[in-house]
Amino acid sequence: MKQLFDYLPVVVFFGLYFLSGRDIMLATWGIIAATSFQVVAGRLIWKRWHRLHLMVLAVTLVFGGLTLLLRDDVFIKWRPSIISFVLAAVLLGGHFLRERNLLQRLCEKLMISGFGRVVALGAAQWTRLNLAFVLYFIFLGALNLFIAYTFSTDFWVNFKLFGFTAIQMVFYVAVFLYFYRHISEEDRKQLFHQEKSAKEPKKKDDDAVRDNQ
Repeated sequence: MKQLFDYLPVVVFFGLYFLSGRDIMLATWGIIAATSFQVVAGRLIWKRWHRLHLMVLAVTLVFGGLTLLLRDDVFIKWRPSIISFVLAAVLLGGHFLRERNLLQRLCEKLMISGFGRVVALGAAQWTRLNLAFVLYFIFLGALNLFIAYTFSTDFWVNFKLFGFTAIQMVFYVAVFLYFYRHISEEDRKQLFHQEKSAKEPKKKDDDAVRDNQ
């Protein structure tokens, strides 16, 4: 649920842009409202302020506000780049300030919530993954600015929706393959065993239903 909740402002932005006949100003109002709602609702649901949501809200208020105030859509186009550059800076700073980099700590939390355990990965692999994410966010930020200043607003919105989604999918598949390649054989078996065990109760229930019919 939380992962889908994170995409709410983007969904609202694209939805309003296309439904309104490509009105970038209305879409900007929408993303400001959706990001504000995301922060408040997140606080009410999870009982804490989500730092990433707060950072995105601050960037959105500044650059979305400038777009509406000056009636210039270039500022809202800067928003994805600023967010990407901030994320790259945070990951890079965390790489040098802590023994376990920020990416490792975030991924381990996701593993615990998803698998109930941490899948071991070497320090060298976490370092490479962290630097890969830093370069990935820098690349996204730079590419977004190139598209924003080279092509029309309509092309920029479409590329944000389809082009950046495709890039994201390719990158995360590559990260997963790298991660899978470097975990132990025992961890691989345990992960697949967990998936199989999760499916078995459903299969048994289906068999029981068929037997009673």
